[in-house]
Amino acid sequence: MRKSIILCILLLFISNNMMTQPAEAYTDELTDMASFVVNNQVEIENWQTTWKESFSHQQAEALIKALSAKYDKTVTKHKKIIKISFKNSRITGNIDVSYSVSLPRQKKLSAELVVVIQGSSWNHIIAQEYREIVNSSVDNYFSAKAKRFSCLATKENDIINGDYFLNMLINYFQVEQIQTQFDTVKKSVHKKIIYGYTPLWNQQISIDSVPMNFQIAVTETGSDNPTYMIGTPILINEY
Repeated sequence: MRKSIILCILLLFISNNMMTQPAEAYTDELTDMASFVVNNQVEIENWQTTWKESFSHQQAEALIKALSAKYDKTVTKHKKIIKISFKNSRITGNIDVSYSVSLPRQKKLSAELVVVIQGSSWNHIIAQEYREIVNSSVDNYFSAKAKRFSCLATKENDIINGDYFLNMLINYFQVEQIQTQFDTVKKSVHKKIIYGYTPLWNQQISIDSVPMNFQIAVTETGSDNPTYMIGTPILINEY
């Protein structure tokens, strides 16, 4: 009897501990970068995450059918591909979501699905909205093989100057194998591009057999404070 009472108390204690532990917060590369920037009182100008994955024609046609049932569709025909774009007009305000399927006219070639999620500010409400979009929409269409590219832009302010911000960023994300490329083009608005590798993120690409998954583009026009575009594993949009 005594053993039974002790066992019940232990089970109750374990159960209460499990119930009171907070749920693990959603995180990915974008939320990691956004959290760092916001926590250091630097304003985010814009951010974007892009998912890409290749599919067979048959799989792509099923995707097109599923997306057509939910979103507004636009078809653009080119010589070699047909591009079907979808817009989630039900999401308003903080976040913009777009889908596109590139369908080669030659059926032996792979089709590609691209989803872009983007916004111009970040806070805990937007972070929650972003998580819900990823969980309810994006994860339904992609497999573990999908490639994800994330980036955000921020600007130097009176609180944090450029060198200090860059050093904090590199130290926080434990960036290794750092390489810096200075832009020597005359009248260019770019100052430098920094490449490196962080062990905190799984995705990576290789350049000359060296792993890389962290990139910073520093842009200055001569009139305002420099803009910093941070991306992983590589910046795929204009900067």
